[in-house]
Amino acid sequence: MERMRGTDEAKGGLSLDQLVTLADLRSVRDELLAAINRTRVSSPDIAKKWLKSSEVRKLLSVSPGKLLALRANRQLAFVRLGGVFYYDRDDIEAMIQKARTPNSTGRV
Repeated sequence: MERMRGTDEAKGGLSLDQLVTLADLRSVRDELLAAINRTRVSSPDIAKKWLKSSEVRKLLSVSPGKLLALRANRQLAFVRLGGVFYYDRDDIEAMIQKARTPNSTGRV
């Protein structure tokens, strides 16, 4: 029994004579929730690099047929994996910038 106790303590685990209290559990819970909230807050700033067809259609406000035409005319690059089309966000933004026209004041 002593041998087992020493092994657990060396690994950083609990020994047989240690208890985990409710305060310890609450502390761990609070730390985990804080870490999750920090991650959740920072996640919206990080945009997905690859978008599916439905996401691109919403982003560009186009129909499935128009998106097909953009692919067929090679105006928008894509990758097809397992029957699902993926589009690089950078390619979408480049296509939008290329199609942009200056307004009457000369600003873009």
